[in-house]
Amino acid sequence: MAALWKDEYKVGIDKIDEQHRQLFDKIEHLLEIAKSGDRKSNRQECMDTIDFLVDYTKFHFDSEQALQREKKYVSYDQHVKIHEDFKNTVQVYKELLGKDFSSKNLKSFIGCMLAWLVNHVCICDRKILKNIPLQNLESFVDTESFIKSVAQKLLTEMYDIPILSVKSCIYKGDVDGAVIVRTIAEGENRHLFLYGMSDKLVGVLYNKISGMLLPNVDFMDDIERSALMEIGNIISTYAMSAIEDNAQNGVRFQSDLYVHEYNATDYNITNSMILEIMTDYGKMDILYTRLK
Repeated sequence: MAALWKDEYKVGIDKIDEQHRQLFDKIEHLLEIAKSGDRKSNRQECMDTIDFLVDYTKFHFDSEQALQREKKYVSYDQHVKIHEDFKNTVQVYKELLGKDFSSKNLKSFIGCMLAWLVNHVCICDRKILKNIPLQNLESFVDTESFIKSVAQKLLTEMYDIPILSVKSCIYKGDVDGAVIVRTIAEGENRHLFLYGMSDKLVGVLYNKISGMLLPNVDFMDDIERSALMEIGNIISTYAMSAIEDNAQNGVRFQSDLYVHEYNATDYNITNSMILEIMTDYGKMDILYTRLK
């Protein structure tokens, strides 16, 4: 397995880069145990590693936030909120694994950590030294321009996948994709996001997150599923900051993943719009609607 840490993840501050490397190394160690199938005999080692991640994440975030105060970083408050939310996520997983040390829970934790950490290091942390805001405040004239902005952030800014063309169409009860990620965001209102992706695009996204191959979307394990669902949480977080003024004050996200077929009967999302986005790796459909 290729190393999870890559030099391209460096943000240019030796202390911070070394702390990031430590986090990636510990996640890689958990991944090796999870993939080996020898989980039970390594339970204590896994829990010790998770304890380290909980403590070291707090230590690392404190270091990063001290740097941001020193540099008078423009998005300091938003960055702190992202850190706090993730610390809570790690703590929830620690408690869950303490009660139920199952393969599913361990792999879900690893997938979530992978997707979040790669995104945060490559997108958020690289903006600190250049004092670039985490989220540009934009006003969208219509839903189409809003979804285009979401797609641009997800594909081009986060994962360096150019968008070739964009076409809008009315949702008619079907979202195309080998994999469909559904994210429900609950803030002042409830919002639904659907991300339908071709199998090739899914494979490229997962490889960019983990450095590993995704052989077949029909046989994904819990690490792969969790990492892809976390992408839905991450991009929907950015979207919510444009949708709701108070989105940073407590939005809850719940993502689910479907392979080849999405059953939309549980939500009334008729008359919504889908954006069909073409890339070199196939198509992505994005649907957004506010739920009643």
